[in-house]
Amino acid sequence: MARKKKEYEEKRETTGEVSGGSREGLSAIVRITEEVNVEQDHDANIKTIAFTGTLGVENPSTVDRLWDINVTFADVEGISLDSNEIKIQELGVTDEDNVDSREFEITGEAQNLLLVKEYVSTMPDADSILNVRDVEANLLELKGEGVDEDDTEDDEEYDVASESSLESFGISINKTNTVTFAIGVYSLFESPVTEVVVTKSIPEEFENIRVGKSTIGKARQDGNQIIWTIDELDPKNTALLKFTADLLIETKEAVKTGIVEVTYKAASSFTGGLEIEQFDGYTNNKHYIDMVERDEEPGLWDCNLVFENPSEFMIDLYHVDAYSRDDPDTKFVELGEDIPKLPARAQWNSPIWTYESDDYPAFNKEINFRVMSALEADVSSTIAIEDVELVLASITGEVSIEEPETAIPTEEENVIALPSYKDNDIPTTLKYVNDGSAPLNEVKITQKGFDDKFRPPNPDEIEIFVNGKPIDVDPDNIIVDDDSVQVILPDLKDSSTGMLEPDSVVEVKYPIHAESPPEDTEFVTDVIYNGNTYPIGPELEYIPIPEEIPVIKILHVRRKYRIGKKIIPIGALGQYQISILYENLGNMPLKDYVVVDKVPDNFKYSDFSLEPEITDEHGSDTLKWEIEELTEGEILEITYEISGKGAYNPSDAQLMPA
Repeated sequence: MARKKKEYEEKRETTGEVSGGSREGLSAIVRITEEVNVEQDHDANIKTIAFTGTLGVENPSTVDRLWDINVTFADVEGISLDSNEIKIQELGVTDEDNVDSREFEITGEAQNLLLVKEYVSTMPDADSILNVRDVEANLLELKGEGVDEDDTEDDEEYDVASESSLESFGISINKTNTVTFAIGVYSLFESPVTEVVVTKSIPEEFENIRVGKSTIGKARQDGNQIIWTIDELDPKNTALLKFTADLLIETKEAVKTGIVEVTYKAASSFTGGLEIEQFDGYTNNKHYIDMVERDEEPGLWDCNLVFENPSEFMIDLYHVDAYSRDDPDTKFVELGEDIPKLPARAQWNSPIWTYESDDYPAFNKEINFRVMSALEADVSSTIAIEDVELVLASITGEVSIEEPETAIPTEEENVIALPSYKDNDIPTTLKYVNDGSAPLNEVKITQKGFDDKFRPPNPDEIEIFVNGKPIDVDPDNIIVDDDSVQVILPDLKDSSTGMLEPDSVVEVKYPIHAESPPEDTEFVTDVIYNGNTYPIGPELEYIPIPEEIPVIKILHVRRKYRIGKKIIPIGALGQYQISILYENLGNMPLKDYVVVDKVPDNFKYSDFSLEPEITDEHGSDTLKWEIEELTEGEILEITYEISGKGAYNPSDAQLMPA
């Protein structure tokens, strides 16, 4: 008769012992294979992505099969899998049957995990501007990652460098331009990227190429290419390469900077976020219970549960129970939480438990295990980056000062003469011309030299035209001081006008106020034209040479003239010759003067040396001569004849009208 099993005072929990094996083992491979071809513009914006993806489960063993495989993924929203679960009945050990795979595509927004951007600058201090710190900040800003404040020093204010401050594309004509190039690479992959090759093509217009040291990897020049190789780039790490080249242009044609191509391999998925939530799979295994009756204590059994891993795989033994058939609630083995993994060819032995019975002991057992798995990604990617154009940035300008009506004629070239102690408004036009091939984002026009005799205009008197059309300007950008006028057109790209395109013209018009200037004074002005491109580059400046700017001179001149009349008897009685003398006695021309004479009643007139305008005023004929100009010292004599009839007084002809 069977004896009653021994009652245990407490339930036993243990991890048991692992023995044998090599401490190593294979893992079932969940492999993501991706080929990615990215085209992006110069500003790191993705234009196109050609993506080919394969998701497969592989058996790496050539000896042990896998079966009843069930893989659950944590996140498949961004890829075209029908389900987040893959079930596979069995995988063999040959090339024909050891892989189960399916293709997928990216369905969400593509995430470029290797950030690459080329920076081009014609600024003289480009080498210091294009530093690792600011390039990394800019790459993260373009990606939308922002800057980690923990990476900045507490006592230092940190400003993220903007794209516009890092790059400039303006070049000058007929001079050697030094162009600085920088290529920044930043990895957002979870594991290192390898075999990074950056190839930069250099157009033939560039000469004297000088390759600097890279922060990571090695760079060399090979013909018209610079090849930069990086064996391994860690996550959240920035690599930077800088080099310079000289450029001399003699035309306004833009010059391309050359494309950049990047190839690399990665061990984490381009899709990002795809993780194994659970992997269940089985392989060769063996388990049994040893039951040994004690030599000196018959009916008392020492029992031991054994699980063997005869396979090449690493096994996760995650649940083991052994309990009495008669009383399932009484457990003799209950696996603890910290049991180590079973390497290939290893076994696990439970602690020995004692069981008292005259019959053969019988136990039920429950054993759960799974093959360990690993998620691997094989990513091969190419990135093609568009180049940019370096464009000629150039401006010129003119200064036009019109003669007011009171101007005094002068033979001096580019001089406007005005009379002293007389107020005048002098129309002035400052003409600004974009004569390069680069659009301008900022225009600045400055005139200097005003004083208490030649006053600047009031702000509301200033008119601004772009290509002949009037525009409104923020009053804050019209600055009038006692000695200068400045008009600024900033950030044109964000204005309704837009950037100032090549061959476009800006005109600023206003009066210069001459306020009773004394004799022998002059107004000599300086005009400065400035401009800049977008992205910002070296500031452009054009200053007309002094000989090109009109000078205003004040002359002390006064009008002096003599008007006279004489009468000479000629021929028969009653015939007379009238002579009118108009003489300029001053030192300036006399303009637009009207000479008037009246013919007495009972006289006839004829033989004019200069034909007059004849009008009838109060019964008398009035003769008028309009004299446009009488130069200094010039005498004009006008003659005509009169003859009397009836009762006449010759002395009446002596009189001249007032």
